[in-house]
Amino acid sequence: MLEKQLSSIERSRNIPKLRFPEFESVWGTNILNNLCLIKGRIGYKGYTKQDLVKKGEGALTIGAKHINKFNQLDFSDPEYISWFKYDESPEIKVDIGDVLFVQRGSLGATAIVRELKEPATINPSMVLLKDFKCLNLFLYYQLIGSKFQKLVSQVSTSTAVPMISQRDLGSLQINIPSLPEQQKIASFLTDVDDKITKLTKKKDLLEQYKKGIMQKIFNQELRFKDDNGNAFPKWSKNKIGNVFNSLKGKGIPKGDVISGGVNKCVLYGELYTTYKEVINKVESSTNSEDGLKSLKGDLLIPSSTTTTGIDLANVTALNFDNVLLGGDIIVMRGKKEINNIFYAYYLSNFKKHQIASRAQGITIVHIYFNSIKDLEIDVPVVEEQTKIANFLSDIDEKIEALATKIERNKAFKKGLLQKMFV
Repeated sequence: MLEKQLSSIERSRNIPKLRFPEFESVWGTNILNNLCLIKGRIGYKGYTKQDLVKKGEGALTIGAKHINKFNQLDFSDPEYISWFKYDESPEIKVDIGDVLFVQRGSLGATAIVRELKEPATINPSMVLLKDFKCLNLFLYYQLIGSKFQKLVSQVSTSTAVPMISQRDLGSLQINIPSLPEQQKIASFLTDVDDKITKLTKKKDLLEQYKKGIMQKIFNQELRFKDDNGNAFPKWSKNKIGNVFNSLKGKGIPKGDVISGGVNKCVLYGELYTTYKEVINKVESSTNSEDGLKSLKGDLLIPSSTTTTGIDLANVTALNFDNVLLGGDIIVMRGKKEINNIFYAYYLSNFKKHQIASRAQGITIVHIYFNSIKDLEIDVPVVEEQTKIANFLSDIDEKIEALATKIERNKAFKKGLLQKMFV
């Protein structure tokens, strides 16, 4: 009786929570070493920076930095190894269909080689999985799932640079169904990946379009017309200090920033990390009452950073009253009627480098209103400012909608990886 109960428990452990209805059999188990060959650079097969060469003088060498957060290969920053070093290790030459796994550093990062345009090998931080005795795509999806990644972290060394040995990796247990079920799972997850890829490409293209169209608009190569189809007046020029007044935000202690506070607030760090050109929703709040409160139409600029001046050239439009504005924020308010969203796009993009050039400091970089108040800017009539602001805001809404779809599909995929594998 006890044996039957144990058998029932074991069977339940080897059946996934989410499954295609045509499959009922219990999944088998094996270790990774029995499902593929695991190859890596060891001993004399390693190489140093001196072995790296220019493109065309050797083979592509793939490392952890070439696997992006979507578990895809990204060769925007390629490295090449000499042909001698490449030929020295024929067993780790990369082929289409191989799976790459980072065993040192960015531990567990995984990618499958879907296409390869030039000869390639791997660097010492990675191992190469090939010659599969199961479906390579199925194994790839199991390796990127949270359950397998948890196994990896459990057996990895807890040093400054986390790593898992090739032997320990090969001994990890893999649960595996019949080949038809492997194919069904891999095909379904590939369709989800394809959808994410298409949405991402669409978002990237729209962002490129936004960047290009802003350049044409602010260079006045592209002009808008009024509601009657007539051309707007020629843009005039003025200095920032003649168009805007300046105020300073007041520091809000970190402990005073709480969820559900009575006052909304904006912190200077959020101007780098949370908001882009326009704040459509204020994320933070506080119970504090002390400080500078916003007026609809304010422009916000962070006034200090530990990085470079280019990070200070982020100008953000805030169209909410009575939002507490934190310390290290320059607040610019129009002296006359302006469209602050227009100037957020204009200053953050078209005048970005000119603003950054006014920054001061080395360890901590500051920017002051006095440093930029004499910067010459374009001043279209308000009606054209508004048309431009609405046009660019519409593009951003489309980009944000795509970003939301991408995140939803990624969350959907994450849930599938947790439930479709034992």
